[in-house]
Amino acid sequence: MSMPPNRPLPDPRRRHAMLLAGRAAAGLALAGAAGGASALPAVLALPRPVRLALHSAGIDPAHCSFVLRDLRLGTALVDWQSDAPRSPASVLKLVTMYAALNLLGPDYRWRTPVYAIGPLQDGVLAGDLGFAGSGDPHLMAQDLWRLALRLRGLGLRRIAGNVVVDRSAFNLPPHDPAQFDGRPLAPYNVGPDAFLVGFGSVQMHMEAQGGAVRAWTEPPLHGFAPRLPRLEPGACGSPDARLHPDFSQTLAPDLQGSWSPECGEMDWNLAALMPADDFVQAVLGAVLRDAGIEWTGTVVSGRIPPGAHLLSTWESEPLAVLVRDIDKYSNNVMAQQVFLTLALHAGLAPADFGRAAQVVQQWLDAQGLAMPDLVLDNGCGLSRVARISARDLDRLLGAAWRGPLMPEFVASLPLSGEDGTLRRRLGGRLRGMLHAKTGTLDGVLGLAGYLQGDDGRRRSVVALVNDPRAEQAWPALQALLEHG
Repeated sequence: MSMPPNRPLPDPRRRHAMLLAGRAAAGLALAGAAGGASALPAVLALPRPVRLALHSAGIDPAHCSFVLRDLRLGTALVDWQSDAPRSPASVLKLVTMYAALNLLGPDYRWRTPVYAIGPLQDGVLAGDLGFAGSGDPHLMAQDLWRLALRLRGLGLRRIAGNVVVDRSAFNLPPHDPAQFDGRPLAPYNVGPDAFLVGFGSVQMHMEAQGGAVRAWTEPPLHGFAPRLPRLEPGACGSPDARLHPDFSQTLAPDLQGSWSPECGEMDWNLAALMPADDFVQAVLGAVLRDAGIEWTGTVVSGRIPPGAHLLSTWESEPLAVLVRDIDKYSNNVMAQQVFLTLALHAGLAPADFGRAAQVVQQWLDAQGLAMPDLVLDNGCGLSRVARISARDLDRLLGAAWRGPLMPEFVASLPLSGEDGTLRRRLGGRLRGMLHAKTGTLDGVLGLAGYLQGDDGRRRSVVALVNDPRAEQAWPALQALLEHG
């Protein structure tokens, strides 16, 4: 990072700075003659501190791409292998979210209608209740509870039939949560669903209370019946040594082992390992009961018939709010929901990943941001297929910075040392100086966003590392940012 403008440099350093400025000017002339930043000289391409940090980590610089650009002047301060298509991990979400903010608009809201499929008389729905999924990425149990209270306000007291869930807005193959990395319980492996409830995940809690072990979930699940561990007094020791849980059945986990009152509360974030209809049934069973609506039927997938009567519609928070959850916490399934919604919004229903990618590519082309090497895959970056170059990410960052939706876009990004996926990263002198999306997979580390230098000027920054030791590249990224 550069020195503040009001602090004079000692003479030797001033001479060195002038030399670098001369090299930069020569490099810019070369870049103009060649028609791109790839012609910049090596001194601007990869700063020595970055190269040394990569060497210390055992990472081959050939496996990396870096761009650092002055946003006001448009000049590249660093440009290293920026044309190489690389795996971006969750940094790819920048493409999906920027396209969504522009194509859908920051105030876009998902609407989930609920229907009476049959007559409602004297408090009894003599038929089924129907939900039409719209791809809402943030439809939570508490939202369904509020919707249930509305239905009770309309006079509904008992549902005589089933609950029909219409998922026809999406056309997706069966999802295997273990396919990507063999971790089916990980919430980041949950697949998209036109009627996604609570990210398809649960938070399970366990603690000793009142002389017994208690376990419960958020959201509450109707039919939750865990096998609890035995309670043993004494020091806790290692909770992992005491407990050997089996979560293969979400409604009936086996929390085998022993537990001490000294262990406090244990929490797990888990994907709901059950069919989507079963999970919705467990959530709705608890929600409707708490809202005072009797229901003993089941959840079934189907189509809402033409004669169904609209009872109410749930409306989501606006996209500008949800995009912050997606980018700051890198929520994969939310990003996929938004990605698929782009196809729906373009009239390409039912939505699939191919149609969503087509919409994004066509929009990028129309904006002068054509990316022939871009592979969007599922739009969230949880992929070994997705590809993008650092140059294309940098072009997108520049367009977003100059565009009217810059405040919404930048505000969605994690802030270094403060929140989201950067809360524990890049503190110290970089704390609060960087808004950037991160991305990590085995063998992949990515970062892209906006850096404020000591001189108050803004830079765009992109770093893509595809190397078996990629996780060790953080010091190199820090050196790149400090160079800015």
